[in-house]
Amino acid sequence: MAERASIPSPSGRRISLSQEEVQFFNRQLASMARLNMPIAKGLRILARDVESANFKALIESVQQDLDEGLTLQEALSKYPETFSDLQLQVIKAGETTGNLALILEELNAHSQSMKRIKGRVLEAITYPALISSVMFTFFLFFVRFVAPNFKTMLEERSKVMDGSGTSDLPFLTQFLFAISDWVQNPLILGAVLTAAAVVVVFGIRKIIKMGDEYDDFLFGLWLFGPLFERAALMKVTRTMRDLLNNGVSMVETLRLAGNTVGKNRIQDKLTQLRLAVEEGGSFSRNLAGGEVFPDTMVWKLQMAEEKGIVEEALEELSSEFEIAVDERTTLITKVLSPMMMIAMGGMVFLMFMACFLPLTKMTAGG
Repeated sequence: MAERASIPSPSGRRISLSQEEVQFFNRQLASMARLNMPIAKGLRILARDVESANFKALIESVQQDLDEGLTLQEALSKYPETFSDLQLQVIKAGETTGNLALILEELNAHSQSMKRIKGRVLEAITYPALISSVMFTFFLFFVRFVAPNFKTMLEERSKVMDGSGTSDLPFLTQFLFAISDWVQNPLILGAVLTAAAVVVVFGIRKIIKMGDEYDDFLFGLWLFGPLFERAALMKVTRTMRDLLNNGVSMVETLRLAGNTVGKNRIQDKLTQLRLAVEEGGSFSRNLAGGEVFPDTMVWKLQMAEEKGIVEEALEELSSEFEIAVDERTTLITKVLSPMMMIAMGGMVFLMFMACFLPLTKMTAGG
């Protein structure tokens, strides 16, 4: 489920619900079902207590649909941008089996788990992204505004630069001045800023979708790839466990799990598995191949299917992947923190030396 999702109100006006609002809504529904209160009646009361006009409009709309004879799943399915196929199928299973309260509580637990993993992933990438941005901004400011003044001062005081641009300055200083000259060019500066903006926009889009969508590009990133892959596998295994526990068929489970992970090789493999199961094949026997799933996951699910305990195996695997995400996040933090500090210190040192060496030479010459 997206962090924020736009939905049309009955009046046609666009409104949005936050993830926290949806989770609160699910908790209230679970409480109504547990206390055997008619949901339509409970929603009518809930609408009076909700302060948000958008949230109130959604509750009243669902309540009216229930009064007209629709099931809860049918009423919520009118808002596909807010309530995903996964949620709708789980709620449908709860209504069918009479375990709506338990299933809604599990749904909230699932959402909380996914939110926690997303937070861990964001924690791993926020620090290096922030430090990289600071380093780039500082360097660009230095070569754009500070280096030209320093270059002018050297030309005026020591006459080391001639008209052709050649000099006997240290190579490091010449290199710094060359970059400064390039940045003074509006076309080059515009190209640099445009490229930086593209990288920022691309990164922000990836971050916004983080936890909801992963692609093979993310899986291939140095140091971060295994983190994203383990997070995606945790999401798949936990989603499959929740669906199978609530009576959803294996075919539908594989379809819904594939829709939650984004466009990548894991989704492609889940599609292959679904087609194999539809043709009467074994789910676990088709797991191997393509180097998509870890060998441990393959043999555990193969053994579990033979014993009829697939749900228990998926629960164990999801816990293992969650631990792996935590461990990988800790590793990234331990590795990148000193690396980024060394990189920042190295950049400042080289810039200092580029400016200091000519002054030393001038002093020695004087």
